[in-house]
Amino acid sequence: MSHQDSVNTRANSRIFAGHLVVALLVFLFANRAKTQEPTPPGTVFQTSSNLVVLDVVVTDHAGKSITGLTQDDFTVLEDGVAQSITSFEIPPGGNLPASAIATGNRQDTKTTGPAKAASPQALTILVIDELNTEVLDEMYARQGIEKFLAKRGPHLAQPTSLMLLGQKRLELLQDYTQDAHALTAALYHRHPELPFGLMASEFGGSSERLAKSLWALSQIAAANSHHEGRKNVIWVGPGFPALNSRMLDPADRPRFVNAVTESANQLLKARVSVYTVNPKGLETAPTTYQSGVGDSLVSESGDQATGDLIFESIAPDTGGEIFRLRNDVDVAIAESANDGSSYYSLAYYPTNHNWNGKYRRIKIVLRGQGLQARTRKGYFAIPDLPLTDEQVDTVLSRAVMNPLPYRALEIEAKAKSAGAGKGRFLIRVDRHNLHWETLSNGNRRCEVTVVVAGVGGDDKVYSHKVTELESVVDSKRFEQQLNRPVAFDVVADLPPKTKHVRIVVRDAHSDHIGSADLSRDALPFR
Repeated sequence: MSHQDSVNTRANSRIFAGHLVVALLVFLFANRAKTQEPTPPGTVFQTSSNLVVLDVVVTDHAGKSITGLTQDDFTVLEDGVAQSITSFEIPPGGNLPASAIATGNRQDTKTTGPAKAASPQALTILVIDELNTEVLDEMYARQGIEKFLAKRGPHLAQPTSLMLLGQKRLELLQDYTQDAHALTAALYHRHPELPFGLMASEFGGSSERLAKSLWALSQIAAANSHHEGRKNVIWVGPGFPALNSRMLDPADRPRFVNAVTESANQLLKARVSVYTVNPKGLETAPTTYQSGVGDSLVSESGDQATGDLIFESIAPDTGGEIFRLRNDVDVAIAESANDGSSYYSLAYYPTNHNWNGKYRRIKIVLRGQGLQARTRKGYFAIPDLPLTDEQVDTVLSRAVMNPLPYRALEIEAKAKSAGAGKGRFLIRVDRHNLHWETLSNGNRRCEVTVVVAGVGGDDKVYSHKVTELESVVDSKRFEQQLNRPVAFDVVADLPPKTKHVRIVVRDAHSDHIGSADLSRDALPFR
């Protein structure tokens, strides 16, 4: 810790051990069981709680992307009422380096101004759905991704990450890069596994797979919410599991809808658009899908006798698309990725100031014939209220369990021994990402919550410590130390079964989160 900084530790009475053990089925069945409206996740756009940001893809009748439009070509309707567009940006002409994307954009906390739509630079997130995909179909999915990378490489247009939803968890195979060869190597390195969950024919198997799918989407949205541009999640698999309504207790149906609704709302808040690419190819008896977050995320198949509940509407409701009944997986992936370099970002403040939690429909009207606009279908008008202690605990526990890195705060961590069964963790946080308040005496102050969790090979959390810390710096030294990180020192238990340590840091004012992972080799085991 720098001698110029005064770092104080305050006792934290909030112990969230219960939250750390995340039960997927509890998340699905019990989530929002007492109310019909979803709880809002952390707000993405800190400049204004009421600002609605839209990423809009414009195509002609042939499906070709249209660029070169101006703000005057767009009219935004919310529940049929025209809105005033306050910010408008076109796709960038050049590419931002992947390293800049990965760490997010620094914000000068001393400057304020009118809210603007976020930078439209996009991220592409490829997800292989091994959990819900047959073995042969997964082979086609992998071949499609490989062909896509070969055609678009060696330098990809957008920073791209590769993930896999396996039988137990979401896995990050390759972090954001524009190197197609690195993504291909990561694809080869992770060998496919048998879809044991898909083989389970009983209702419990389907419900668990659905819970894991929703949970994976929520994890992707949470970990990437710091990036203010569009994120295209290209889900290469059959979509999301279907559940037979005859086997679903009527009392559980609203809970299923609420679980899907909350996941979709979190995706919308984080500006995530989902594209589902089914590798199965042509089918003899296609199923009809319908969209509608506001009415019901649960739509019925053409076979009324079975009445399968289809949750694939998440794709069109988030501004994405469903690709199925085709044999060119690589082309479908490419078409999905293309939306990341040919869209418009615009924002508005709703004229309806009644934040009653109800769903509001959004429609884009374009000037000119034959043009179509694709964006999210709407949003839930939920007020942006400060998080309660319980909600903060939930956010922190989910960040601990999330296999993906959080980068709203840039942090580095090292560990050394602090005695038998304990480790001393030196955590450095980039000052630029923290919120600094000015005290009455001119000193600057920031406050963070630090979680140090010891995780075993079975993803079980064997130990965790939650500490609230503040750093107080006099104004002169604050300017001198502006380019140096803030250092925090935390001593925590280090059980023998620990395989890695997950460190999560949350800014108490902005809710921004950063994470760091230390492997067992980096831990001071004697």
